[in-house]
Amino acid sequence: MTLPLVLMRSFQNAFLAPILPRISLIVFRYLQPILIGFAIDFVRSASLEIGLYLVLYAAIVYMGLAVSAAIYQHRINQLQIMFRGGLISLIHHHSLNFSATRSEDSEALTLVGSDVDNIESAGDIFHETWAQLLEVIVGTAMLAARVRWLAFLPLVMIFACSRMSAYVANHLEGKQKNWNVATQKRIATITSAVSGIKSLKMLGMEHAIQSQILHLRSQELHISEGMRWILVAYNASANALGIFAPVVTLILYAMTSHNDESMRANEVFSSLALLAMVTHPANMVMTLVPRAVAVMANFARVQSYLTKPSIEDRRQSESEGNVHQSTSMDNVTIKPALMTHPILRDVSLDLGRGELLLCAGAVGSGKTTLALALLGELHLATGTIRVHSKQIAYCAQQAWLPSATICDAISGEADGLDLEWYNTVVEACGLLPDLEALPGGDKTMIENNGINLSGGQKQRIALARAVYSRNKVLVLDDPFSALDKNVREFVLQKLLGPRGLFKQMDMTIFLISNSTTLHSFADKVVLLRDSMAYSQQPLSRKEPEASTVLSSSRTSPGTSFAKTKAPKGSIERPEVSHDATNLPQRTGDLAVYGFYLNAVGRLSALLMTFCTATCSFALTFSTYILKWAVEAPPRELQMYLGLYVAISVIAWIATNGIMWSTHLKIAIRSGEVLHAQLLSTILRAPLAYFTETQIGVTLNRFSQDISLVDKQLPPALSNLSVQIFKLLAQVVLILSVQPLMTATVPICFVCVYFIQRVYLRTSKQLRYLDLESKSHVYTNLLDTVNGATTIRAFGWQRKFEHKFDKALNLSQKPSYLLLCLQCWLKVVLDCLIALVAISLIAVSILYRDTTTGADIGLALNLIIVANGAVSRLKSVQDSVLAEDEVCDTSDPGPRWPLSGETLVDNVSVSYSSSPGLALRNMSFRIVGGQNVIIMGRTGSGKSTLMLSLLKLLATKEGTITIDGVDIAQISSNAVRQRGIIAVPQDGFNIPTATLRFNLDPYNMSSEKTIIEALKKTRLWDKLTSISTDEFHGNPDTFTKILDLPMSCFLPLSAGQLQLFALCRMLLRVWSMAATKPIIILDEASSSLDLGTESILHEILVEDLCAYTVVMIAHHVDGIITAMRPGHDKIVTIHDGQVLTESLIENVLVDV
Repeated sequence: MTLPLVLMRSFQNAFLAPILPRISLIVFRYLQPILIGFAIDFVRSASLEIGLYLVLYAAIVYMGLAVSAAIYQHRINQLQIMFRGGLISLIHHHSLNFSATRSEDSEALTLVGSDVDNIESAGDIFHETWAQLLEVIVGTAMLAARVRWLAFLPLVMIFACSRMSAYVANHLEGKQKNWNVATQKRIATITSAVSGIKSLKMLGMEHAIQSQILHLRSQELHISEGMRWILVAYNASANALGIFAPVVTLILYAMTSHNDESMRANEVFSSLALLAMVTHPANMVMTLVPRAVAVMANFARVQSYLTKPSIEDRRQSESEGNVHQSTSMDNVTIKPALMTHPILRDVSLDLGRGELLLCAGAVGSGKTTLALALLGELHLATGTIRVHSKQIAYCAQQAWLPSATICDAISGEADGLDLEWYNTVVEACGLLPDLEALPGGDKTMIENNGINLSGGQKQRIALARAVYSRNKVLVLDDPFSALDKNVREFVLQKLLGPRGLFKQMDMTIFLISNSTTLHSFADKVVLLRDSMAYSQQPLSRKEPEASTVLSSSRTSPGTSFAKTKAPKGSIERPEVSHDATNLPQRTGDLAVYGFYLNAVGRLSALLMTFCTATCSFALTFSTYILKWAVEAPPRELQMYLGLYVAISVIAWIATNGIMWSTHLKIAIRSGEVLHAQLLSTILRAPLAYFTETQIGVTLNRFSQDISLVDKQLPPALSNLSVQIFKLLAQVVLILSVQPLMTATVPICFVCVYFIQRVYLRTSKQLRYLDLESKSHVYTNLLDTVNGATTIRAFGWQRKFEHKFDKALNLSQKPSYLLLCLQCWLKVVLDCLIALVAISLIAVSILYRDTTTGADIGLALNLIIVANGAVSRLKSVQDSVLAEDEVCDTSDPGPRWPLSGETLVDNVSVSYSSSPGLALRNMSFRIVGGQNVIIMGRTGSGKSTLMLSLLKLLATKEGTITIDGVDIAQISSNAVRQRGIIAVPQDGFNIPTATLRFNLDPYNMSSEKTIIEALKKTRLWDKLTSISTDEFHGNPDTFTKILDLPMSCFLPLSAGQLQLFALCRMLLRVWSMAATKPIIILDEASSSLDLGTESILHEILVEDLCAYTVVMIAHHVDGIITAMRPGHDKIVTIHDGQVLTESLIENVLVDV
């Protein structure tokens, strides 16, 4: 594995820097046993002058320990930050040049959120390994000088216990990898759910996706149990070494030593200190083995990702002087690995500079594939592609927008904004009215890929970005599909018209669209059919389409587009209450700790507390038993040694109980409970929360925060309990040895109080800053992963690398400061320990007549054990979002709705951040079984009306009733799962979930029914075209295909995603035959060609004729003939009000 070596060489100076302070730390540690021997000898015979030198010696030793440990830890912290920054930067860089499938989109997020966090400790593991081995060698040599051949007994035990290491090395890496894969699958599913939260809520799939994610979480925790059991067993072996090696050695020493009391006291406690300094580092080396194996597994995952092949752009660039040909394809064949037949075969075309080529074809014919080939994104089986420049402006069919202001999204976050050109582009793309409606104008932040914008607004912003770039070649993938007639005509004239910007800039356009109105702008037309490309002559300007033959009463006479404004507040970012996100700041520490302990469970917490109390008492009391054994007559020695063995066995059993309860009870239960609570709260959060909160913040909660809950909080809780009980026991024993030390106890408590007050307050704020800044890293990384194709097309890789590096550097600052603060805490506490030790020796010297050698040995050994105990008292931080949903308990009845009659009565809706109304006194009635088309300009209030019907927005005034039931009185789940079936505009599916789950999330349809729906929407042949040998001739082929994850299939085009959504809607309709829910189609055919749109026509006529259907549409060509004269109607909305409401025959001029 080369990645660890690369990191070592890249940070060579920083990697070597901890060596000297670590050696210094070893020297001062092994001066402690010598100090103990001097102190014991002095109590009996030394003079006061020598005692003062002893105090000075103690001061040098303990202060040297504090300073060396601080310098060493500081160097390790620097190395940790460097490792983190370097690895995350490498992962981001590769994500810019790696063509990931949708299932792999979350891999980079998981690597950053989980694997890199573990790899950060690689430097610490390396340096601790060689240092602890060196300590074992030094300690053994010093021990041999005192107990001779008995010094090698711990080495024999170390060798015996190390046999467990071989087992760990052989099994742990695979289990760690499986755990990481399970985590990645869960994060991938959550990422898909949060990214498509609007569609998810419209579909009423919250409970289904929650169950799916909880199942994945349960699997993840179950997989983690295998690794946790290994860790428990391995720690049992390591703890046996640390506990029983001193027992065996001292018993043998007692059996072979003479009876001189002073010699025994000196050698026993000095040897005990040396034994601790042999077994403890040996124990640490053994505990480092599983950590090292796990880190190597993380290294392997990161290296595997970094070595995946990058996109190889084999396009050939034309010379700058060639003015005749800008872009060409020559016999291009594209055949993905999973396909049995090529998507495109022998495609040839040429596009001269300044020409517009219109590419048309049925859904799934390969139009987007052809566009991606022009961008250099796909591997060509045969043929060549030549382009004038490899930097091409690209507008994807499903617009990608970064987390930035609208202005920055359009300008590509250019260093210098060309304001004149920017204003020209914004006006040409019809964005002026929309920007005027936003409170922040073009400085409005785009959140979650534009969840706070309408589909038409997102497409026009992406289009404006392509135009603003001034690239000579533009690839536009159906960018006008979400625009209404007036806006589309305006934009077409401004961009494609004779005096349009494209003509002025002499731009070459590759435009994908099935709209025949675009033929008059095209110089060439290519039709894709049966994997082949056929050239056609552009059609002459057609008469208005069926969608344009509606009465002009939809807009006021004489109203020009430029003067039409979107209603104020129609797409504003709703003001979200920050109560939930500020929960940790408002909640006291005790409340936070109580919240975590409730998740842990009372029985698990009591079990862990009992084990830690027993272990702490046994380990501390065992040292005190040795004091009695030293002072006892020879005839009582066996009794005390037997008691010493018994108490050591109890300590070992209790230690294993701590590990078992911590890793297999507390970690599992708290991880499951806290994740479930967080997931429930996020999925129940109102839509307004997601328009205000960056997606990285939410993902950070599910990745890093849950990782802390799984891996760091449980051992931190057990360490907290252990150290509290140890501290209590050690304070009592030290005071019993030297009662005069009682005076130092209040001083120590006062010092610790003020130290923790400063530390906890500061660390709390730094922790919040750390989480917040890491959320920006997640957001930027997700932007890169989702928009990699667009970024590469524009040639913006370096720009986005620079942007990401700024966010990464910003996130490094609070992380580094937090580590520095922890280092400061350790220095202060070490100095406090040093003062206690020096005080103990000084008091014992001044009052040596009241102190025995055994007392001094006991006390100083306890100080060695206590060193650093207080520093492990860490606060438990958790920032779980909590926002309660209004409790709606009215039951509409099991057969609701029966007809689907809907009444919108004087409804007004506003967003909390705007004084204006998005809907104003809107009233209309829909008869049960009626088809209604809702039309209006982009931003006129159509989406707001739909969200109000679905209870995603609350009404300010008025009521909405369905079959006489006010939807405000029933739960949101009842509305979305029983009362309304919605088909969102954006295709939504979960790549990690099966085909069956994505179509039938509540498992209400049979396999035969699902296949029937897929065939009706003409998707079955597409989905069964994958080339997988195990399916051929297998009688369970259909079942296997339905149970495959969506990521196993070729990506669906935008049109196919809309057909997929129609298929899902059909299954719900068929499974709810006893009721008549309302069907809402939100631009359900915007990406369909006229031929494919007939599928929707058939569904309306054959399957939905008895249902109330509300269609939000800009183009109604394919569905207008399905409307029934005398029954169905069209409602036109303008500025948040109903402008016209007419039966279909009164509105149609001609069909």
